[in-house]
Amino acid sequence: MLDFLKRLFPPWFPRKIAGDSSRPSSTELVFKRFRGVLKCNNAALEIMADMGEKLGGNYIFDRHYVVSSVEALADAVLRSIHALNLLCNNRYQNLYPVYDRLTENLKAILEGREDQEGPLLLDLEKVPRRYLPITGGKNANLVKIISDLHLKVPEGFIIATPAYHEFIRYNELQGILDIFEAALANPEGDNTRLEELRLEIENTIREARCPPLIETEIKRSLDAMEKRFSTSYFLAVRSSAQEEDKDFSFAGQFTTVLNVPPRPKEVFEAYRTVVASLFGKKAVLYRRATFPGQGQMSIAAGCQRMIDSIASGVVYSVDPMDPGGKTIVIVSAWGQGEAVVEGDFATDRFLVRKGMDPAILERHVARKTSALFLCPKGGLEKRPVLGDKQRQPSLDDPDILRLATYAMRLENYFKRPQDIEWAKDSSGTLYILQSRPLVLRTETIQPRALPEALGHYDIIVADKGEVAQQGIGAGPVKIIHGLGELDDFPDGAVLVSRRDSSHYVRIMHRTAAIVTEVGTPVSHMSTLCREMGVPCLVNVEGILNLVEDGMEITVDAEDRRIYKGRVPELLAYHASTSMNLFGTPEFRLLKRVLNAVAPLNLVDPLIKEFAPEYCQTYHDILRFVHENAVQTMVSLGKNERNLLKEHTGRHLDLPIPAGILVIDIGGGLVEDAPQDNVQFKDVASVPFRAILEGILFPGVWHRTGMHVRAKDLMVSMLSVPTDTLQGQYSGHNIAIIGREYMNLSFRLGYHFNIIDAFCSEYDRDNHIYFRFLGGATDISKRSRRAKLIANILEAFDFNVKIKGDIVTARSGNVPQQEMVKTLDILGRLIGFTRQLDVQMESDAIVSRYVDAFLNGDYEIVCT
Repeated sequence: MLDFLKRLFPPWFPRKIAGDSSRPSSTELVFKRFRGVLKCNNAALEIMADMGEKLGGNYIFDRHYVVSSVEALADAVLRSIHALNLLCNNRYQNLYPVYDRLTENLKAILEGREDQEGPLLLDLEKVPRRYLPITGGKNANLVKIISDLHLKVPEGFIIATPAYHEFIRYNELQGILDIFEAALANPEGDNTRLEELRLEIENTIREARCPPLIETEIKRSLDAMEKRFSTSYFLAVRSSAQEEDKDFSFAGQFTTVLNVPPRPKEVFEAYRTVVASLFGKKAVLYRRATFPGQGQMSIAAGCQRMIDSIASGVVYSVDPMDPGGKTIVIVSAWGQGEAVVEGDFATDRFLVRKGMDPAILERHVARKTSALFLCPKGGLEKRPVLGDKQRQPSLDDPDILRLATYAMRLENYFKRPQDIEWAKDSSGTLYILQSRPLVLRTETIQPRALPEALGHYDIIVADKGEVAQQGIGAGPVKIIHGLGELDDFPDGAVLVSRRDSSHYVRIMHRTAAIVTEVGTPVSHMSTLCREMGVPCLVNVEGILNLVEDGMEITVDAEDRRIYKGRVPELLAYHASTSMNLFGTPEFRLLKRVLNAVAPLNLVDPLIKEFAPEYCQTYHDILRFVHENAVQTMVSLGKNERNLLKEHTGRHLDLPIPAGILVIDIGGGLVEDAPQDNVQFKDVASVPFRAILEGILFPGVWHRTGMHVRAKDLMVSMLSVPTDTLQGQYSGHNIAIIGREYMNLSFRLGYHFNIIDAFCSEYDRDNHIYFRFLGGATDISKRSRRAKLIANILEAFDFNVKIKGDIVTARSGNVPQQEMVKTLDILGRLIGFTRQLDVQMESDAIVSRYVDAFLNGDYEIVCT
């Protein structure tokens, strides 16, 4: 690890750029450094993409691959930060402490000690994402259910894994644990000696003392809970080991202590019992059978308010005997759920059809003569079920359907069939107690060979597109035309769209799969799909013409096929095999690494949280670096005086009075272009040429002036902020262009535009930044025109923000050909909306002009 850190911080890689205290001296140098940022960012993203691809299950790799990939990624991210500071005059030094913290966390993961650092206790409802690894598998799932799905979970706190290590340290147990782990890892060892060690550890833990730090934190958490609940309550103290309810279920292997009085002494005793169960005979045998010789495990505990249940039970999001089907299984009983999971009491069973409109298929109501209920003094007690209630269903139809909906949401979120425990209290509230992967067996689900079965289904797409994330997903199609449609995205649908977008992260926990016509496997969206396990195909040409809203499809993002209808055999195969992918220590280590580096929290650069202090992953840092490199390029045209001093500006002769002065920073004009006046044919810049083609499109540029009232004009003159009349918004219209780059500061009367675009053959490098403000009328008309522009930009997949009459929009990470089309549209929009604020008398007119533009009716402005 020392070598690892030395490689991360080599002596030739300073944190501050020595001897470079001034801004770059020329536009060419700025552009060169901008390209350097892109190169470093791309290197890091490619490493992340490769790591994500390895988790698909088609590659064999070892620990050396994981460690070397982390080293290469850490180096690439550091180079990206360095390149940004070189570009921006050391403005972003505050990225380095963030990087150091994240890199230290990665080092802890590689060394197997990520569970040792952090708070001893955490509020279950307020766990920061960075602390998920110390909550244990079961608690981590509950935290996600609370924060992402907003389902009801019993309130409480977590005794995290650092508390376990403090418990072991305080009671001086590490020595015997090391001996035990060595014996456990030896398949040829003495089983009798192993059992002696196990029993000694278990008994010692049951008598161990409570560390003062843990006692203090338990008391603090109990005091906080007491303030929340006016009535008396008890706690359930449940195990949450590192791997529990994640890639290994550990179902029934660890101890849960129910109905614990909310007092520090009793809570610690219950916690101590949970810790001892880590070394219980069942748990040790399970661990030895599933992942032997993989180092020490730690355990956390969830301390949650005990639900005084009138009914409880289990939901399987698929029928274990028919995992490719559309049936949800719900089992319930009166009272506490232990009656169901231990199998000692009669239970009701309900079958529900999956889908947008779930329906109850079967009801099997048992005669329930007894049930488990809370005992007022603690623990559970068996009581008789009286009278007619014995033959009544323990769930009514609305609750059955509600639980089925919850099961579909949880399966969509975790991307695996789920085994869910639930409880219902006297007020009718349904609580989720836990959700873990449902264990399925391959031999029970393949009555015939898979290739033969697939031959009976119609294929919509075969061998098209690129795999961004492997997997199988099925559901009704939901075509997304704009980001505003994401709010109503239905659970379990397949998202189909023209282009990919990192904003789809908002609904990834609800979608069965994602298919786009345009995109790249190394985009931010693709990285998020790999992180969240969403099957995804990109660059599926023509998919929007082959499907329609509501059409049921099955997406095979492994063989690059899309089937018409639901393919249960394929879904069953995927459900039964996905549990085995992460069984090896190398897979689980790589998964933990990607969980630490791949999540993207800085999605929207238009909000205040887009800042270094909010970076929680390497992916966040890379997103921040790219966005601020782009912003530096956007401001290139601000200092017109220096620009014209350093460069020769050439007038661009166009058939419209645009008055543009061109500055070529390399490859923007053809080699034999004149030194004074140039024409459209002399423009070689890909993005600038596309913008000009849009502006010059027939019918877009209207030569007829519009009548402006004197009052409107005066208001406009007085209301334009003075700072907008400086730099990029005054003097000449300047276009700074290269072969693949353009920065255009464009003023037309009182209308101001900035467009910054990079348009290369590398999709992930490409971006468009657009800013518009101004007009010659009052603020209400200018604001309507801003709304018009925003609506049109959103129709072409821009991320848009409006503030008064100012429109800011961004797009990017798309192929060059798509960029050219988008820039052409942007050029048309500039011409079309020029002086259009005069017409904006009402909101109805806004809609009329939006529809006209989208339908290519540019002449409407003249009517």
